[in-house]
Amino acid sequence: MKQEEERKVGHYAWLYGIVAGGCVAAMQIGVGLLQVEGEFAVMLGAAQGILVCSLTVICGSIMEWLFMPLPQEYEDRPVHPARERVREYETAFRSLADSFSGPSNLEAVSLEGGGAAVLDMPSKTDLLWNTRLKENRAAVAVQLNEMAHIMTDTVEHVWDTRTDEGLELHLKRKLRAMGLLVHGVLVYCQENKRQEVYLTVNTRRRRCVAVKEVASVLSKLMKKSMMPAHDSRAFIGSERITLQFVERTNFQVLYGIEKAVKGREAISGDNFSLYHCREGRFIAALSDGMGSGAEAYRESELVVDLLEQFLEAGFTKETAARMINSALIVRSDDQVFSTIDVSSLDLYTGVCEFLKVGASTTFIRRENWVETISSTSFPAGVFHKLEPDISSKKLYDGDMVIMVTDGVMDALPAAHQEAMMKDIIMEHDTGNPGELAAYILGRVRQYQDAEPVDDMTVLAVSLLKY
Repeated sequence: MKQEEERKVGHYAWLYGIVAGGCVAAMQIGVGLLQVEGEFAVMLGAAQGILVCSLTVICGSIMEWLFMPLPQEYEDRPVHPARERVREYETAFRSLADSFSGPSNLEAVSLEGGGAAVLDMPSKTDLLWNTRLKENRAAVAVQLNEMAHIMTDTVEHVWDTRTDEGLELHLKRKLRAMGLLVHGVLVYCQENKRQEVYLTVNTRRRRCVAVKEVASVLSKLMKKSMMPAHDSRAFIGSERITLQFVERTNFQVLYGIEKAVKGREAISGDNFSLYHCREGRFIAALSDGMGSGAEAYRESELVVDLLEQFLEAGFTKETAARMINSALIVRSDDQVFSTIDVSSLDLYTGVCEFLKVGASTTFIRRENWVETISSTSFPAGVFHKLEPDISSKKLYDGDMVIMVTDGVMDALPAAHQEAMMKDIIMEHDTGNPGELAAYILGRVRQYQDAEPVDDMTVLAVSLLKY
């Protein structure tokens, strides 16, 4: 409707110009003929008519632009049905979550005689299953709330993604010379968030073009440094693909890992994960399974896999930890313990968020001192209600985060573990996280006369400014 109104305004401007120009031309021709100027009068009148027509159109367009009413506010725009449908789903999910988190219909087992009554076996079983049911209901409620949040976040992302015809036109011109065909450009831009560009493109004549070259052209056009997303292809071929470009992060990371297996075990019970997450975050996760060997490895692997899946699906770290805890408790009647240690680093701001569930101390090596992040919580799988330790620290260029499992700390004298670890970290002045991890593990093993009595893992992550 808006486009039709703009077309009408344009037609009116041309109509006014033609009428005004025609009138002036007719008047000038008439006066010239009365003065017996002949063909000269006709030519002069036509020229003046064209001039007046052009000036009228130009001036009319300028006046229309000056007096054009400002666009209405966001709230005054027509309601989008898809957006409203997702909001209805959000409300439904949250209502379901409230229903699940409400009081259970099952009554607790009543005790006759009061005071210190002793439960018989059937009553104990009923109480156990009633407690487990309540915990599962609470876990489902958390999942439903998170699903509602993810749905609304997704639709807002789609709502704030728009086409940019101007950028698309400039890109087509610039990339055509590189042998590329641009089929579409989408720009995601939300208030107080960084821009993302989705570019659908392919090459002509079976050429191959590096994605980094396209990022360079895009950076010049947008006047801000852009880079391909971490899961993007490295080259563009004849196949039509859609590439994602994001604003370049201020920091990059280097990391190193060093492990030692307990005694004569063939496999370590520790597992780790290192990957780039959306919105410019780098995740380093470490899990120490109960015991050692293959069984501990399977449990810690489950924790790491679930953590990756939850975070990639859009769940928060806290919710992911609680859902993993519920999974460990529900999946088996046997007690299964695993630690959860997460360092989430924002590569734009340098702020690192730490989440610990029964995990060992994490160390931050600054320029000339070492800071510690400790945990007092129990491992996942111990209690139904999980309260992870959460903190955050601002990191700077050259800072290192060193994450270790209990086997590393327990190898040091019990009374001075953290102090001795700080000294070991500061002994080796290197900016290479792999070298530092290997040095730390080697120095710690010097305090043991025989084979390690527990699995040992050292994970080091270094923050570097571009």
